[in-house]
Amino acid sequence: MKEDNDVRRIFLLNPDPRLLREAALAGAQVRSVRVDVTDESALREPLAQAAEAGLCVNPARALKVLSDPEAVQRLVRDNRLSPEGIAAAPGDLRLTVETLSVHGMHQAVGITARMPYGLLHPAPLTDDTAAEVRAVVTALLDLAGYQYGPAHAEVTLTPSGPVITGCQAGLGDDPVPELVKVAGGFDLAAGAIEVLSGRLVHAARPNRFAAAAVLAPPWLLESTEVGVMPHVGFVAPPGTLRPGHLVVHADSPEVAARRVASLRALVVGDNR
Repeated sequence: MKEDNDVRRIFLLNPDPRLLREAALAGAQVRSVRVDVTDESALREPLAQAAEAGLCVNPARALKVLSDPEAVQRLVRDNRLSPEGIAAAPGDLRLTVETLSVHGMHQAVGITARMPYGLLHPAPLTDDTAAEVRAVVTALLDLAGYQYGPAHAEVTLTPSGPVITGCQAGLGDDPVPELVKVAGGFDLAAGAIEVLSGRLVHAARPNRFAAAAVLAPPWLLESTEVGVMPHVGFVAPPGTLRPGHLVVHADSPEVAARRVASLRALVVGDNR
């Protein structure tokens, strides 16, 4: 059991508001700083100070590499992490991969597929294909020298194998964390706080599918009305200038797609 004085202490670079909220809920002590992650020399001093204070930090080079899409592609190409000479085609399945790293050990905690209607988690992959996707992403993080925290990778599944198209430090954009939570109960933000404090996490496996659709305003229904509908696991209402999104759960990808279509028709009057 945790002792009452076992307080988590974390370092956040250019802190994500979602992680700040989770840290507050967890009672974690946070040291944060804002700095240009593309400037390796500017990164060194705050990272060194945080490390001297006993906090878990990433090497400046790792953060710089993951902030630079061209540097990521050079790592992929030079280390043959994706099939050579293969370009993604419009019909290929596009994936996002969420990882959590602690002490340089990387755990892929979720693979999400981009579907015509939105997002589906977990991605409908065979065990062998999912393992191959996880392997190339964690290999990239190793090569980048990433040590602590969440990361978000973009992968396209081609007939010749997975092609990494991007990777960056930090949580994936909403609604990916909500999908992971609705599908299996695993909280990505809470897991990120754990690994940033140097602790291992055990991600729950999905026990159902979760699908999300991003819907631009105006909505025909209030978000509270949508939230109490059957099979709805999460709702984020739209703002004046931004879309909202909803997450549904289902026992199969096909049922998930039908539920999203039904809700889309009710919420925004779109029958696609």
